[in-house]
Amino acid sequence: MWLPWVSLVSMLMGSGIDARAASQPFERPAHLGSAVAGRIPEPPVSIVRVGDPAPNFAFEGYGGRAMRLHHLLDQGPVLLVFGPREADLKRLQQQRDALLDLGVVPVAVVDARPNATRALVKRLGLQYTVLADSRGVIANQFNVVDGEQILPGWFALDARGRVCGLVRGALPTVEYARLCSRALAIPMAGATFNTSH
Repeated sequence: MWLPWVSLVSMLMGSGIDARAASQPFERPAHLGSAVAGRIPEPPVSIVRVGDPAPNFAFEGYGGRAMRLHHLLDQGPVLLVFGPREADLKRLQQQRDALLDLGVVPVAVVDARPNATRALVKRLGLQYTVLADSRGVIANQFNVVDGEQILPGWFALDARGRVCGLVRGALPTVEYARLCSRALAIPMAGATFNTSH
């Protein structure tokens, strides 16, 4: 059972909970973080395509601890959702359990400062990882920036950090779990696969 006080404590502590503490598959509270600019060198920007390794971006975790994408990938495949609006964040919350059932960690990257992100997470009751990226540092590495604006987009990363599916410029109209199931070749509960040749 998810304990709401953990989320409140993490918000009061300043940034978020440690990703390892957030690794319990069905009891993860909201995790807040922000891009860590200047403290850890970021990977160079290049066009990210399906089959490429995802940039191992940095963000600030619990207690100001510098973390990287690989800390999230330690929990399993990751779905990165860039530029979501409030309705998109709520929709991702509704689909959180289905993603976790697949073993996929949902992560939203928002164009907001850490304090505004914490307030948004609390107000919407989000129980998944939300990263503040007000300077577009993370978005820029995934080529979802137009000028200073983060564009909507999603990336499905396998547990090794390889990009298995992506769309830039729009968020999906189908369920995220179904999308990740296809992109990551993970069967959904109750799905059958043709094994005949």
